[in-house]
Amino acid sequence: MIPKVVAAIVTGVMNITVGVVVFFFMLLAMNGFSESDASYGIVTYIILAVLATILMAVSAVATVHVLLKRNWRAARAAILAILLFSGVGAGLKVVCSIIGVLVADFVRVNF
Repeated sequence: MIPKVVAAIVTGVMNITVGVVVFFFMLLAMNGFSESDASYGIVTYIILAVLATILMAVSAVATVHVLLKRNWRAARAAILAILLFSGVGAGLKVVCSIIGVLVADFVRVNF
């Protein structure tokens, strides 16, 4: 049980940290947008980033569970899950930021 909790917490914290960094770069990318247009992109990014963080933490727990059933050591299973889903989460955060900028651009052009 402890490796699963550790994997979930560490993966969640790492994903939150990456999400904050990507958020600030997204704000820099949306420098020319008005506040009303950019707010749609920011809200979209926050919703998608929170969902991605939750998904990565749950996936890390599931992976540790499967690896422990296959007789892996607890520390190795947790480290593998943390590294794997922190990396995947970072990639998803970048995709979420691109989607957020595209939503803001769509609102700016069409409304």
